[in-house]
Amino acid sequence: MVDIIKMKKKVCLLGDEGVGKTSLIRRYVLDMFDDEYIATLGAKVSKKEIDLNFSKEVEKPVYANIKLSVWDILGQKDESTLRARPVYYRGTNGALIVCDITRKDTFKNIPEWIKSLDKVEYNLPLIIIGNKIDLYKEASVFYKDLEELGKKYNYPIFLTSAKTNSNVEKAFYTLTEMMIKKYFE
Repeated sequence: MVDIIKMKKKVCLLGDEGVGKTSLIRRYVLDMFDDEYIATLGAKVSKKEIDLNFSKEVEKPVYANIKLSVWDILGQKDESTLRARPVYYRGTNGALIVCDITRKDTFKNIPEWIKSLDKVEYNLPLIIIGNKIDLYKEASVFYKDLEELGKKYNYPIFLTSAKTNSNVEKAFYTLTEMMIKKYFE
């Protein structure tokens, strides 16, 4: 007998404005990329349904059908948006914290994003992403920087590019697996 678990999960993408959150979501959900920058106002929700096989990790075959709500959270830091963030975070099951590898300040702000999320939803599956690796020649954030930060917080890290589709699917898939494993704990 095979168990099929159906669940809904909320994933938030957090990070400073212009780091590529919207592009990562667009690539993951629609398999599209657009160079045009459009600031997210408030939050935008996209949907994606995926199936996972957990047969190797539990005693009997288990399959999970997950309906993801992927939330693109505004990256601006003015006072009104800082107050609005907790509303968007409520009910989150996992998060991707994104920085732009060509902008060191976006990397330095990652702990602030983690802290703001932890105030509302604590101890969530989380992945740190260094985005825009297609611009590696302009990088000011390197793998070792992300690795050190990942070790500090005990979070996995990924280098991604929404433009080239490098590691985008893998990052979302890994986060989804982390959320499901938490369900089995």
